[in-house]
Amino acid sequence: MKFTSALALAALAAAPALASAATVDFETTWAYGTDINDYYNGGAASDGSTGGANLGFSFVNVTGLSNDELGPYFSGAPSPLGVAYAHDSAYINVAAGVKDQLAFWYASPSAVQGAIKAYSGLNGTGTLLGVFDLAANSGAGYDTWTAATFSFAGIAQSFDLSATAGVSAFDNISAVPLPPSAWLMAAGLAVVGIARRRKG
Repeated sequence: MKFTSALALAALAAAPALASAATVDFETTWAYGTDINDYYNGGAASDGSTGGANLGFSFVNVTGLSNDELGPYFSGAPSPLGVAYAHDSAYINVAAGVKDQLAFWYASPSAVQGAIKAYSGLNGTGTLLGVFDLAANSGAGYDTWTAATFSFAGIAQSFDLSATAGVSAFDNISAVPLPPSAWLMAAGLAVVGIARRRKG
Protein backbone atom coordinates (compact mmCIF):
# COMPACT_ATOMS: atom_id res chain seq x y z
CA MET A 1 0.00 0.00 0.00
CA LYS A 2 2.84 2.40 0.87
CA PHE A 3 4.56 1.52 -2.39
CA THR A 4 1.40 2.17 -4.40
CA SER A 5 0.97 5.57 -2.72
CA ALA A 6 4.57 6.44 -3.49
CA LEU A 7 4.05 5.47 -7.13
CA ALA A 8 0.94 7.63 -7.31
CA LEU A 9 2.85 10.61 -5.99
CA ALA A 10 5.68 9.97 -8.43
CA ALA A 11 3.24 9.75 -11.35
CA LEU A 12 1.66 13.06 -10.39
CA ALA A 13 5.06 14.68 -9.98
CA ALA A 14 6.06 13.51 -13.46
CA ALA A 15 2.80 14.75 -15.02
CA PRO A 16 2.85 17.42 -17.70
CA ALA A 17 2.97 20.90 -16.14
CA LEU A 18 -0.60 22.22 -16.18
CA ALA A 19 -0.29 24.80 -13.43
CA SER A 20 -0.08 27.82 -15.74
CA ALA A 21 -3.19 29.93 -16.00
CA ALA A 22 -5.10 30.39 -19.24
CA THR A 23 -5.95 34.06 -19.75
CA VAL A 24 -8.69 35.36 -22.03
CA ASP A 25 -7.53 38.88 -22.90
CA PHE A 26 -10.18 39.78 -25.54
CA GLU A 27 -7.42 41.30 -27.70
CA THR A 28 -9.07 41.42 -31.09
CA THR A 29 -11.01 44.11 -32.90
CA TRP A 30 -14.60 43.20 -32.09
CA ALA A 31 -17.31 44.30 -34.49
CA TYR A 32 -19.94 46.10 -32.42
CA GLY A 33 -22.52 43.66 -31.01
CA THR A 34 -20.44 40.49 -31.56
CA ASP A 35 -20.92 37.78 -28.95
CA ILE A 36 -17.72 35.93 -28.06
CA ASN A 37 -19.34 32.46 -27.99
CA ASP A 38 -16.65 29.81 -28.72
CA TYR A 39 -13.95 32.16 -30.03
CA TYR A 40 -11.67 31.06 -27.15
CA ASN A 41 -12.83 27.44 -27.30
CA GLY A 42 -11.62 26.42 -30.74
CA GLY A 43 -14.68 27.83 -32.45
CA ALA A 44 -16.21 31.07 -33.69
CA ALA A 45 -17.74 34.28 -32.40
CA SER A 46 -21.31 35.18 -33.37
CA ASP A 47 -20.12 37.01 -36.51
CA GLY A 48 -18.29 33.89 -37.71
CA SER A 49 -14.82 35.20 -36.88
CA THR A 50 -12.25 32.67 -35.64
CA GLY A 51 -8.61 32.72 -34.62
CA GLY A 52 -8.77 32.99 -30.85
CA ALA A 53 -6.51 30.76 -28.80
CA ASN A 54 -8.25 27.51 -27.84
CA LEU A 55 -8.21 28.03 -24.06
CA GLY A 56 -11.30 25.97 -23.19
CA PHE A 57 -13.42 29.03 -22.35
CA SER A 58 -16.87 29.36 -23.92
CA PHE A 59 -19.15 32.39 -23.45
CA VAL A 60 -22.95 32.69 -23.48
CA ASN A 61 -24.48 36.16 -23.96
CA VAL A 62 -21.12 37.86 -23.43
CA THR A 63 -20.14 40.48 -26.02
CA GLY A 64 -16.65 41.56 -27.09
CA LEU A 65 -16.20 45.32 -27.25
CA SER A 66 -13.57 47.47 -28.99
CA ASN A 67 -13.43 51.24 -29.31
CA ASP A 68 -14.44 52.43 -32.79
CA GLU A 69 -15.36 55.52 -34.80
CA LEU A 70 -18.59 55.95 -32.83
CA GLY A 71 -16.55 56.86 -29.79
CA PRO A 72 -14.52 55.32 -26.98
CA TYR A 73 -16.51 52.94 -24.80
CA PHE A 74 -13.70 52.34 -22.29
CA SER A 75 -10.12 53.35 -21.55
CA GLY A 76 -7.21 52.14 -19.44
CA ALA A 77 -8.06 48.43 -19.72
CA PRO A 78 -5.12 46.10 -18.96
CA SER A 79 -5.41 44.69 -22.50
CA PRO A 80 -6.40 47.82 -24.42
CA LEU A 81 -7.79 46.48 -27.69
CA GLY A 82 -10.87 44.69 -26.36
CA VAL A 83 -12.93 43.97 -23.25
CA ALA A 84 -16.15 42.06 -22.59
CA TYR A 85 -19.53 42.68 -21.03
CA ALA A 86 -22.53 40.52 -20.22
CA HIS A 87 -26.07 40.92 -21.51
CA ASP A 88 -29.16 38.91 -20.56
CA SER A 89 -28.45 35.61 -18.79
CA ALA A 90 -24.70 35.34 -19.31
CA TYR A 91 -22.19 32.60 -18.51
CA ILE A 92 -18.56 31.67 -18.82
CA ASN A 93 -18.28 27.89 -19.31
CA VAL A 94 -15.08 25.90 -18.74
CA ALA A 95 -15.99 22.28 -19.46
CA ALA A 96 -12.69 20.95 -18.04
CA GLY A 97 -13.48 22.65 -14.74
CA VAL A 98 -11.68 25.30 -12.69
CA LYS A 99 -10.60 24.62 -9.12
CA ASP A 100 -10.89 27.15 -6.32
CA GLN A 101 -10.47 30.53 -8.07
CA LEU A 102 -11.06 32.83 -11.01
CA ALA A 103 -9.02 36.00 -11.53
CA PHE A 104 -10.05 38.98 -13.65
CA TRP A 105 -9.99 42.75 -14.10
CA TYR A 106 -13.21 44.75 -14.06
CA ALA A 107 -14.63 48.25 -14.42
CA SER A 108 -18.05 49.00 -12.95
CA PRO A 109 -19.72 52.39 -12.40
CA SER A 110 -22.10 50.73 -9.90
CA ALA A 111 -21.69 48.13 -7.19
CA VAL A 112 -23.17 44.75 -8.10
CA GLN A 113 -24.26 42.30 -5.42
CA GLY A 114 -23.97 38.65 -6.47
CA ALA A 115 -22.09 39.77 -9.58
CA ILE A 116 -20.40 36.44 -10.29
CA LYS A 117 -21.62 33.04 -9.15
CA ALA A 118 -19.58 29.84 -9.50
CA TYR A 119 -21.47 26.62 -10.28
CA SER A 120 -20.41 23.00 -10.48
CA GLY A 121 -22.24 22.48 -13.81
CA LEU A 122 -22.37 24.26 -17.15
CA ASN A 123 -24.59 27.32 -17.72
CA GLY A 124 -25.20 27.97 -14.04
CA THR A 125 -26.41 24.46 -13.19
CA GLY A 126 -25.45 22.12 -10.38
CA THR A 127 -24.24 23.27 -6.98
CA LEU A 128 -23.59 26.93 -6.16
CA LEU A 129 -19.94 27.05 -5.05
CA GLY A 130 -19.51 30.72 -4.25
CA VAL A 131 -20.63 34.29 -4.91
CA PHE A 132 -18.53 37.39 -5.62
CA ASP A 133 -19.70 41.00 -5.32
CA LEU A 134 -18.25 43.87 -7.32
CA ALA A 135 -17.61 47.26 -5.76
CA ALA A 136 -18.14 50.40 -7.84
CA ASN A 137 -14.73 51.49 -9.11
CA SER A 138 -15.18 53.50 -12.31
CA GLY A 139 -16.96 56.41 -13.89
CA ALA A 140 -19.39 56.14 -16.78
CA GLY A 141 -16.41 56.05 -19.16
CA TYR A 142 -15.20 52.70 -17.79
CA ASP A 143 -11.80 54.27 -17.20
CA THR A 144 -10.70 52.58 -13.97
CA TRP A 145 -9.90 48.86 -13.78
CA THR A 146 -9.39 46.72 -10.69
CA ALA A 147 -7.78 43.30 -10.43
CA ALA A 148 -9.84 40.80 -8.43
CA THR A 149 -9.66 37.15 -7.44
CA PHE A 150 -12.84 35.17 -6.80
CA SER A 151 -12.15 32.24 -4.46
CA PHE A 152 -14.73 29.49 -4.13
CA ALA A 153 -14.92 25.95 -2.78
CA GLY A 154 -14.70 23.11 -5.30
CA ILE A 155 -14.54 22.67 -9.06
CA ALA A 156 -16.58 25.07 -11.17
CA GLN A 157 -17.63 24.49 -14.76
CA SER A 158 -19.45 27.79 -15.12
CA PHE A 159 -19.59 31.34 -13.85
CA ASP A 160 -22.86 33.25 -13.98
CA LEU A 161 -22.35 36.92 -14.94
CA SER A 162 -26.06 37.71 -15.35
CA ALA A 163 -26.18 40.22 -12.49
CA THR A 164 -23.54 42.37 -14.24
CA ALA A 165 -25.49 42.65 -17.52
CA GLY A 166 -25.27 46.16 -18.90
CA VAL A 167 -23.32 47.38 -15.85
CA SER A 168 -19.79 45.95 -15.64
CA ALA A 169 -16.99 45.29 -18.12
CA PHE A 170 -14.30 42.59 -17.82
CA ASP A 171 -10.79 41.99 -19.11
CA ASN A 172 -8.01 39.41 -18.68
CA ILE A 173 -10.15 36.64 -17.22
CA SER A 174 -7.76 33.99 -15.95
CA ALA A 175 -8.01 30.51 -14.44
CA VAL A 176 -6.22 27.17 -14.42
CA PRO A 177 -8.41 24.58 -16.17
CA LEU A 178 -8.06 21.08 -14.74
CA PRO A 179 -6.18 18.44 -16.73
CA PRO A 180 -8.34 16.19 -18.89
CA SER A 181 -9.99 13.36 -16.95
CA ALA A 182 -8.65 10.91 -19.52
CA TRP A 183 -5.09 11.77 -18.50
CA LEU A 184 -5.92 11.28 -14.82
CA MET A 185 -7.50 7.90 -15.56
CA ALA A 186 -4.49 6.78 -17.60
CA ALA A 187 -2.12 7.84 -14.85
CA GLY A 188 -4.14 5.90 -12.29
CA LEU A 189 -4.17 2.76 -14.42
CA ALA A 190 -0.41 3.02 -14.96
CA VAL A 191 0.21 3.23 -11.22
CA VAL A 192 -1.96 0.17 -10.56
CA GLY A 193 -0.24 -1.77 -13.35
CA ILE A 194 3.26 -0.97 -12.04
CA ALA A 195 2.27 -1.90 -8.51
CA ARG A 196 0.85 -5.25 -9.65
CA ARG A 197 3.95 -6.11 -11.66
CA ARG A 198 6.22 -5.30 -8.74
CA LYS A 199 4.09 -7.33 -6.33
CA GLY A 200 4.10 -10.33 -8.69
